[in-house]
Amino acid sequence: MSNTINKKRSMQRLTTFTFLFALSWLTFSDESLPADKPHNDTQVETENLSNKELRQMSLPTISEDVEGEPEIESEKALTQVIERKQILEEKAIKIPFVILPHRPNYIMPVSYTQSPHDDEIKEALGDSWPGYSNVEAMFQISLKYQVHQFDKENKNRLYVAYTNKSFWQVYSEKISRPFRETNHEPELFLQLTPNWGYINQVTLSLNHQSNGQFQRFSRSWNRIIAGFYHRSGSSVYGLEPWWRIPETDKADPNDPTDNDNPDIHKYLGYGSFIWYKKVGQESLLFRFGNNLNPDENRGWGELEFTFPLGRRFLGFVQYYEGYGHSLIEYNQYQRRIGIGLKISDYL
Repeated sequence: MSNTINKKRSMQRLTTFTFLFALSWLTFSDESLPADKPHNDTQVETENLSNKELRQMSLPTISEDVEGEPEIESEKALTQVIERKQILEEKAIKIPFVILPHRPNYIMPVSYTQSPHDDEIKEALGDSWPGYSNVEAMFQISLKYQVHQFDKENKNRLYVAYTNKSFWQVYSEKISRPFRETNHEPELFLQLTPNWGYINQVTLSLNHQSNGQFQRFSRSWNRIIAGFYHRSGSSVYGLEPWWRIPETDKADPNDPTDNDNPDIHKYLGYGSFIWYKKVGQESLLFRFGNNLNPDENRGWGELEFTFPLGRRFLGFVQYYEGYGHSLIEYNQYQRRIGIGLKISDYL
């Protein structure tokens, strides 16, 4: 047993060391060059924008009006949001301290969850536990920062990112409005723009996801996630396969060195598929994953409709069904619907 524990600890240390070493080396590598070293035409440009240039920049809004036939209008709208994202990300390396949105940033003040997970609390408190409310608030904060560029045009980049998704029992006054669950997701990832025919963008990520809890409440896993994305007309299609970094198969809730969820792949699968479609100024998003096991088939799906609210905000309605709704309830089938406000979207 000690060999298994030591193996897991060694793997965790190796993953952490690799992440920190890569981040540190790439962050400071440009500054390690001699100041008087001559520049050539192929050298990557990292000069900061001046204050005058910043004042004169015309920054894009979250949505812009387009005209034309419905399908042409949708294609133009998708082109605009893709170009807007590219412009901001390419220019960000020249502006110190700029932190970019990664995944959608939103608040969902009203979300109805069919059966919020509270098994461990029920076991501990028994009949004195009043239970969670089905109605709660959700929010997600997702940010990234570029630490390295690989080419002059800044088409290929290295980022560090962090995503926080929280489930807040804000309407449960009797239990002091607690955060029912919070999932933390730091990652180090490459974003590439290759010329691979149908593949328009590729990502490769070293990803850690955890709910930050201990013993029987703890859930976590480490993955290497690839992403392949293709744009066609008014739609973007994405395939994101992942490989879980191996841990021990032991799952003792009272042992902090064990594997908190050795069977998570049986519920969330080995990747996800994404379909994003522009419909005028609105958009549809469908994400799903499956364990690809015909005998014990499990999976999850998320459907979302997003619409503009002025030039700075987006409204959206989201429906989720299946496993993996949050880490604490990864093996519990769940249904949820909610409505909210976004300040940034996938595109």
